[in-house]
Amino acid sequence: MKLTMIAAAAAAAAALAFASLPVSAEEAGEGSAPQCLGCHGPYEKVRELTKDWKDEFGDPVQPHQYMDAKAAKPHAARKIAPDCKMCHGTHPIPPTKGMTMKKPTLNSCYGCHHMENFQKCSSSGCHEKDPPRK
Repeated sequence: MKLTMIAAAAAAAAALAFASLPVSAEEAGEGSAPQCLGCHGPYEKVRELTKDWKDEFGDPVQPHQYMDAKAAKPHAARKIAPDCKMCHGTHPIPPTKGMTMKKPTLNSCYGCHHMENFQKCSSSGCHEKDPPRK
């Protein structure tokens, strides 16, 4: 009984500490970002760690891009961290010994970046204006 009370108190203390951790990037957008960044953040630190990251084709890209999915220009808007689950798998809290994580993907990015590159649409050849008709 005493051990159960100690475990419950420890869990409550951990939850309070977790809730007060800084996540930044405008306190992290929506979805899973606030929960993930409570341990893995702040978002600016995550961005710094992946500044030299390369995609599956070997091209340099910053995978931790600010994104406001509700904006006309989603990367030009205010600094919002996207939902981490868009690219990453989830794990139990606390992480379990010997757990394995699936490799993150950029598949959710390719919904908009359908040419599977991260050039601006105007320079990638996919959204150029048609020449004027004669």
